Amino acid sequence: MPSPKAKPPKKDSRSRGAKPQGRPPAYDWTAIRREYIRGDDRVTLESLSADAATPHGSQTQRPSLSQLKRRSSAEDWLDLRTQFRAQVAARAQALDLETVEQVRMRQATLGKALQTLAVRGMGNVDPKDVGPQEIARLALVGTQIERQARGMEEYTVRIEDLSSPADLKKLTREQLSELLERRRKARGPAQA
Repeated sequence: MPSPKAKPPKKDSRSRGAKPQGRPPAYDWTAIRREYIRGDDRVTLESLSADAATPHGSQTQRPSLSQLKRRSSAEDWLDLRTQFRAQVAARAQALDLETVEQVRMRQATLGKALQTLAVRGMGNVDPKDVGPQEIARLALVGTQIERQARGMEEYTVRIEDLSSPADLKKLTREQLSELLERRRKARGPAQA
């Protein structure tokens, strides 16, 4: 029989579930580190220190600037901030590219649809009802939309491709203006 004065065996304080006893940490270093890493250029170690003016009634304690410098240096906060910003920029760029690609796909589909309508219309057109020029214009617009959506270069007119005044009549006002402007630039300011 065990004696009534026998003490229970001591628990090993080094066991896996044991947590160190003592006072809680004075600062929420995780929150401070997160605020610095995710902050913009106005969030500096100085602005996070106890020396900085805190909002009126703020209950959170802040470490001194020297404590912040030691901690940030030991944990490479500046590198972590740089990495975080690079990740954010990469995500934003990927989102932009994805959005641009979606818009281009929709516009290319629209351009193809307009071309298809024009081709079908040309097969069923009665010159008395609809002018072929309207159908041709629809095909041209569809082609331009698809080319632009796919990032293909637009058709440009070169002066050397023009062989007669009849070629000028086929050009749009925009193309004529572009040719005139290029001609002025080629001649220089004294000859314009």
